[in-house]
Amino acid sequence: MLNFTTILTGLQAAIAVVAARERALTVLLVAVWGRIGRISTRLERLIALWRAGMLPAPRAQRGRVPGALGGKSRSALPATPGWLLVAVREAAPFGAGLETLLSEAECEAFLAAAPQARRLLRPLCRMLGLGVPAPRAGKVRAVWQRPKSAPAVVQAGLVLGPGGRLMYI
Repeated sequence: MLNFTTILTGLQAAIAVVAARERALTVLLVAVWGRIGRISTRLERLIALWRAGMLPAPRAQRGRVPGALGGKSRSALPATPGWLLVAVREAAPFGAGLETLLSEAECEAFLAAAPQARRLLRPLCRMLGLGVPAPRAGKVRAVWQRPKSAPAVVQAGLVLGPGGRLMYI
């Protein structure tokens, strides 16, 4: 039985205790606490829709435009995997519980049916240092290879030879 609510509510409680105790981390942990609450609400809604057989169609994948963020990071949260376990040591049992839940057969079936749930869980798994649920198999991009034509001059005195090695002339 999928029970994300119990795990995420316990995680929020552990974060609240540390946020009240550590004044320097309060602002960051309150932001994380709110984000976990939103993740929990959305996951429970998706689970209810999945059980009822009324899942919304997943969004089409959009191509990412290079430089679209203008050099700014997407989130104010740290990007290091497992950073929440360092800040809140009490979060470790909840991370282990989430990892166990993600490995169950029912949860794997849910994640396969609802890729939007995987997008919700990815930042939480990264905060807790868990392996991110693998995305569904997609197309494999073709690797660009240099055409096998005549050697091209790279710089004065250097030529690309067979196998792409630099040779002197």
